[in-house]
Amino acid sequence: MKNIVNFMTFSSIFIVLIVGCSAQELEKVTVEFKEENQTLATGEFHTYQVNLADESGDPFSADDVSIYMNMERMNHPMQGTMQAVEEGKYTVDLPLAMEGEWYAEVTVTYDNEETTERFSLYAEGDMAEEYMKGYDADTGEVPQN
Repeated sequence: MKNIVNFMTFSSIFIVLIVGCSAQELEKVTVEFKEENQTLATGEFHTYQVNLADESGDPFSADDVSIYMNMERMNHPMQGTMQAVEEGKYTVDLPLAMEGEWYAEVTVTYDNEETTERFSLYAEGDMAEEYMKGYDADTGEVPQN
């Protein structure tokens, strides 16, 4: 009976340490959005890049990295799952529909925990009518509303 109690105690402590360490690990990840505060042309596809680094500055590999871009009080959602191009570096190709200030929300998922960081960027140029309803990089389609 004593062995069972010891085993259960050890198992519980081990599980708590594993779960706690993974959540703490994600909190220490730095998310860099390479296009932050840049001005990009409307109507063209741009490659957006996110770099992830751990607290030592080494590349960090997440389970999933996704991006959602839009304008405040508007409905031009550009979104997609970012693809790993090398350890800690993720990219996706998306257009911007119209001129003005945009925000990008980058969501990083690791070991069933997630964190989201928000960045700003700008677009200039003519309105791109074909993307006014948004664009989903995962399906390659404009949403049908």
